Amino acid sequence: MEQEKKLQFFLIRKFIITLILVSVVDYGILWFVNHHIMPFILREFFPGYERAELINGGTVILLLILVIAALIIGFINMIIPSQISRPVSWLSGVLQEKSSNTVVPSGGNDILDGLSGMQQFVLVMIIIGISLLVVMPYVLGAIYFTRITVKEFNKIAEARVNARKEFERRRNLMLSDIAHDLRTPITTVAGYSKALSDGMVSEERKQEYLDAIMVKSVRMNELIQLLFDYVKLDSEGFILNKQPVDIYELVRECTALQYSDIEDAGLELSVDIPEESLKLSADKIQLSRVITNLITNAVKHNQKGDKIALVVKREEDRLLIMVADTGRRIPDEKAEHLFEPFMMGDESRNSKGGTGLGLSIAKKIVEMHGYTIRLVQQPDIVRYKPVEKYVKMFMITIKL
Repeated sequence: MEQEKKLQFFLIRKFIITLILVSVVDYGILWFVNHHIMPFILREFFPGYERAELINGGTVILLLILVIAALIIGFINMIIPSQISRPVSWLSGVLQEKSSNTVVPSGGNDILDGLSGMQQFVLVMIIIGISLLVVMPYVLGAIYFTRITVKEFNKIAEARVNARKEFERRRNLMLSDIAHDLRTPITTVAGYSKALSDGMVSEERKQEYLDAIMVKSVRMNELIQLLFDYVKLDSEGFILNKQPVDIYELVRECTALQYSDIEDAGLELSVDIPEESLKLSADKIQLSRVITNLITNAVKHNQKGDKIALVVKREEDRLLIMVADTGRRIPDEKAEHLFEPFMMGDESRNSKGGTGLGLSIAKKIVEMHGYTIRLVQQPDIVRYKPVEKYVKMFMITIKL
C-alpha cells in the first residue's frame, strides 16, 4: 500500500511538471506564431488585410483537424465513382470553408479565391506546419510522461522480483533455523527416553531425566506454537477481532501478569500509565501478546539489577507505548533487521531461550492494527523525556 501511494504521488508530480512545461513551451510557440509567422502570412499572401485576432492553441488544433479532414475527403473524392462524388465534394467544400474561416474570418473568402493554386498549396503547408508545431509539445510531453511511467513500473516490477527472491531466501533460512531449534530438544528427549526405557538410569536420577524431558518438550511446543502463529498471521484468511478496548487497562494487565517474572529476574520495574480510560478499536488478545512479548524480551535480555520502564504517554494526535530498559545497546547491524524472523542468531536462541519469531509476530500484529513499532536507542532516546535515561526501548505508536 505504501509503495502504491508513493507511485501515485510520483506520477501526479511528474504529470503536473510535464503539464507546466508543455504549457510554457506552447505559450512561447503561440507567441512566436502570432507575432512573426502570422504577420508574414498576411504580408505575403493577403496584402492590405489586417487581422486583430490572435491564434490560440484550440484554434490551431481545430484548424489542423479541419485541414487533414479536408485533404482526406478530397483524396476520397478523387478515387470514388462520379455518381456519388457530389456529396463528398460538398463535405470537402464545407471543411475547406471552415478551415479558411479559421484563418480569415467570414467575408474574407474572396481574398483566398485570388490566390493561385501554388500559393494555396504553400499556405496549406504553412498552416499544417504551424499546427504540428503547436501540437508537438503535447506529443513530446505525452511521450516523456509515458516513458517515465513505464520506467517506474519496470522499477517496481524489478523490486517485486527482488523482494520475492529475498522472501524465498528468508523463508529457507527460517526453515533451516526451525530445524536447528527443534533438533536439539528432540535429540535430548529421544536420548533421555531411551535411557529410561532401557533401564540405564538409576532411581535417584530418574526424576532429573523426566524433568529434562518435560522442559525440552515445553520448549518444542513453544517453538511450534510460535511458528504456527507466525504462519497464521501471514495467511490471507486471518482477520483481527477488533472490539472497544481500554488501552491503559490492557497495558496494566499485561504488566501485572509479568511482574513476578520481573521480580524473580532481579530487575527493577518502573510503570507510568495514566489513571484514566482510553477506548480504542483493537484485538485485545493479539495486542496483549505484543505488549507481553516486549516485556518478556526485556526480562530475558537484561541482567540482574537492570531497570525496566513501561510508559504510556498520550500526545495531541498519537499514543506512545514504550518498553525501555538500561541493558546493553543492540548493535546497529542487528537492530536494522531485528523484526525479521530468526534474526536473533543461534547464540541468543541457545542461551536465552528465544526463537527470533517473537518480534516478527509482534510487528505483524501491530501493523495489522494500523500502528507502528520501532526500536529507539541512545542517543535518539533522549528525545523522549519519560525514558531519556534508559539505553533502548521498543515503542508502539498509535494514531488517535
